Amino acid sequence: MASITPTYNAAFPALHQTGLTSQRRASAHHHPTTPSFIQRSIAPPKFPSYLKQTLYGKLALEQYKFHQQKHEIKPLPNNVNKKSTTTCLEEEQMEVLDLRLPTIWNAKDKSKNIEIGSNGIDLSYIGPGKQETHAALARANFPMRPQCGIFYYEMKVISKGDDGYIGIGFCAASNKVERLPGWDPDSWGYHGDDGHSFAGSGTGKNYGPCYTTGDIIGCGVNFADNSAFYTKNGKFLGIAFTDMNLNHPMFPAIGLRTPGEQVTVNFGHEPFVFDIAQYVNDQKTKFIDEITLKDTAIDTEKDRKEGLYTKEAMDQLILSYLIHHGYTGTAKAVVQNAGHVSGQELFLSSNNDISKAGEKDMEERQLIRSAIIHGKIDEAITLIDKYFPGVLQEEGRGEELRLSLKCGKFVEMMREYCECNKSRRLRTNSVDSRISTDIAGSQTSDHLLNATEDRTTRSNSVSGPSITHSPTNLMSTPGRRLSYAAITASLSPSNSSEIPHQKNDSMDIDDDCDSNHKADSASDSISFNGGNAWSRRPSITSTNSNNALNGDHLLAPMEEENVTTSTEAALSLNLVMQYGQMLQKEYQHDTRGKTRSSLVEIFSLLAYDDPYNSPVADLLKISKRDALATDVNAAILAFQNRPEMPAMERIYRQIILCNKELAYEGYGKAALINIDDYCTNDIGKNSERNNANSVTPMMS
Repeated sequence: MASITPTYNAAFPALHQTGLTSQRRASAHHHPTTPSFIQRSIAPPKFPSYLKQTLYGKLALEQYKFHQQKHEIKPLPNNVNKKSTTTCLEEEQMEVLDLRLPTIWNAKDKSKNIEIGSNGIDLSYIGPGKQETHAALARANFPMRPQCGIFYYEMKVISKGDDGYIGIGFCAASNKVERLPGWDPDSWGYHGDDGHSFAGSGTGKNYGPCYTTGDIIGCGVNFADNSAFYTKNGKFLGIAFTDMNLNHPMFPAIGLRTPGEQVTVNFGHEPFVFDIAQYVNDQKTKFIDEITLKDTAIDTEKDRKEGLYTKEAMDQLILSYLIHHGYTGTAKAVVQNAGHVSGQELFLSSNNDISKAGEKDMEERQLIRSAIIHGKIDEAITLIDKYFPGVLQEEGRGEELRLSLKCGKFVEMMREYCECNKSRRLRTNSVDSRISTDIAGSQTSDHLLNATEDRTTRSNSVSGPSITHSPTNLMSTPGRRLSYAAITASLSPSNSSEIPHQKNDSMDIDDDCDSNHKADSASDSISFNGGNAWSRRPSITSTNSNNALNGDHLLAPMEEENVTTSTEAALSLNLVMQYGQMLQKEYQHDTRGKTRSSLVEIFSLLAYDDPYNSPVADLLKISKRDALATDVNAAILAFQNRPEMPAMERIYRQIILCNKELAYEGYGKAALINIDDYCTNDIGKNSERNNANSVTPMMS
């Protein structure tokens, strides 16, 4: 087994710089309008929403976090105590890379015949407009960044002026501002008066329709294939330019030439008319297809052998990953499947004796991983000490791992407490709901009884009363319906000696009472439509009427349930507190910053009534278990002098680094392809989401 993994690790010994030249990036930073010192904002970066699909959004956020940490700015709540994942090379690149995008027109980089509005995005022509030399151009404050992959902006024609000689496009910083876009080298434009496209020449080519007042024209630059396109009122007009030389920084540019011309621009601070997000997604799919959907036809024997070798290498690579993480059953299934399907012979190890020992090692590591994944930290610690003694006692890494496991146990205890607390809240809410329902039912019965009383009163006015009571009973207030409570009081022993005294508080009248009781009930009850209503409904006396209306008859069993649940929650919290105090005492003399920060981080869970909806809710994610299990597995392998990282993961990281470095250098395809989008662990995310639903409602 040990001979398999290093075979692939040797191909990628470390995550080193690829050796690409930095001329593209160097040229992108040394131009007249970009200061040598980059002023960084302390606010999070803002950029057009469509760039979130590209690598630009990730690079911009990573650069922002890097400068936060470097200048010791307090990080955002979600980034507290997070490990830095950047390499020294990336830090160097983040220090010099300028990712600021165009936002307004540059007041110091425009023609005197153009006026910029107070909002910074409006342009008006103020020149004579008699001849071509009166043309005027304005450039944006920053160039379009190749790290965007695709940059897009839109212009709205507020007024076409006298002749509508309006041009939209982009140009280098060295181009004259007395020319329209596209008239000179390193300048491209689309003009509204004739619909021609201009590429470094005063002679245009037929491209698209003319545009005038009210039209919205979009301009997009695709750094992935060095092309440019335009849109009109949200409609794609096609590719205007190809094979452009974009090695120099290119600025959005708009040109005006006749009086009355006025436009405004949208650099992404408002939604675009054109669906640029879908266009970017289509381009990403196109370039991914170019990589993955190559011609697989086997023309020669050599191609066939190379194909078989590639498949064998990939199968062995996957097998090495399974072996590394201890997935014994799956690894054996891969070996059997390869033999049955393709006749390929795979081995868990080159030596049979080592193979048996390797299988045992995998099974033991899998037991440890399983215990951690299920939140059984004490069991995991016991298994580690049993199967791999010395791992947790090793100075340095072993001690840190033991602390991580103990912190993990504290988090699991907090998770259990949160579940008990949630159960208590649900039971409390259930009791309140049932009591409210009972009270509402009692009030409904009150209304029904009053309505029936009205009908009886009207009937008695014709046929005469069916019973006779004292004046203070049912007709105490002529012309007004009595309440349910009043009727109950009138039938109580204090008001009527004819109602037999009940020795219990039962609300139900038994239908099979003795005959004397039935007779008394029948003679002394109120008869509605010839029936005995009180023999078929609760008998509420004056002693228990208030309790019935308030729902006190429900409280006794429910309060017992609540007390039990509350006791369980209290006991759970007490255990958490005791374990936390034990940890604090155990590490009270440990002055290492990592130890202190780890304890403070987990103890902060106690500060919130609902930790799942708190700034430290990230600690309770199920994915944290998997990360801890992976750290434990890596430590065990390192203790055995074996590779800590599987070959597949090393290759994956190398691809991520290469792609990011290409994006740093300004290669558009690399900027469009965000590899993380294609390697997302959806299973882990779904598991995490399901666990969150089982503990607390999802936030909207």
